[in-house]
Amino acid sequence: MLSLLLWLWFAIAPASAAEWSTPDRIDPLLELEAPPAPPMRFVSLPGIYADVHGRPQDKAVMERLAAHAAESVPRIADQLGIGAGRTINLYLADDEAAFDQLQPGTPPNWADGTAWPQRGLIYLKSPRIRSGTSKPLEQVLDHEITHVLLGQAFGTRPVPRWLQEGLAQWVAGEIGPDLPKRLADGAWRNGGLHDLEELTRGFPRDPAEADLAYAESADLIAFVATEYGPEAIPTLVQEMASGRPVNAAFYAATGDLAVDVDQAWRARLSVGFLSLAPLGDGMLWLGAGAPFVLFAFLRVRARNRETMARWAEEDEQEARALRDLMRRWPI
Repeated sequence: MLSLLLWLWFAIAPASAAEWSTPDRIDPLLELEAPPAPPMRFVSLPGIYADVHGRPQDKAVMERLAAHAAESVPRIADQLGIGAGRTINLYLADDEAAFDQLQPGTPPNWADGTAWPQRGLIYLKSPRIRSGTSKPLEQVLDHEITHVLLGQAFGTRPVPRWLQEGLAQWVAGEIGPDLPKRLADGAWRNGGLHDLEELTRGFPRDPAEADLAYAESADLIAFVATEYGPEAIPTLVQEMASGRPVNAAFYAATGDLAVDVDQAWRARLSVGFLSLAPLGDGMLWLGAGAPFVLFAFLRVRARNRETMARWAEEDEQEARALRDLMRRWPI
């Protein structure tokens, strides 16, 4: 009975202070724009889900990417519980200038690949201009395919950045053993973790804080997938793509409100390894600096306890506000 009441309330309740907002809608005219014509020196390989364009010298790589897209687009769409969308146009740039000039906007200078979801465009760098330590190009492609499929599923609704980046890393298999250290180092520098409401409003501009937000998004998606079962992620995506509020989408996907999932996720991160991880490198010099290390550990542990107490109070205030709202909007 409680589940039915919550479902009905979520369906009729207006937006409120207890609900989290996302940026404005996306211009629907972007979807109507034709893909840019490939440069004269490019050749094209048409495919079922992606047409690949690049230099003749990269034809072997293009064939490899076309074959990968033919397999990965339907697989990723199924993993996310959404449609495969329209045909993607994938451009393989053979130099840095081409990578910048081919795109409808300015890409980040560190990017190996970019996606323009409303236009159905993906841009990748040829292996000839990538470093030998870069991640596999197919992994980059899966990351960008996720962005495109999500953008097309959401249509004119913006995809929350934490969902966009968390899913892209999760789908592409980019969640590796370095994630705990990234979370720990970021929380150490930032004075704590961002909560889900902060991430929903947008990522920080500061590069170090933004890296923490990326790591948190990946870990949150992995947490939801692990704790709530295989249907949680596709349900969450479908609910949010249909325009459901964040709390309602989380409830449909997990049976818990977003504030409860957020609290459980951050509690798991904040007790244990986040207190110790920043000291990992320092263990090599424990003999010389043991008092300092002990002081630093106690300081971090105390700060984490204060942070957890503050989060608990904030979550309780939000839960009270939500309960209050439900009383003022009876079924």
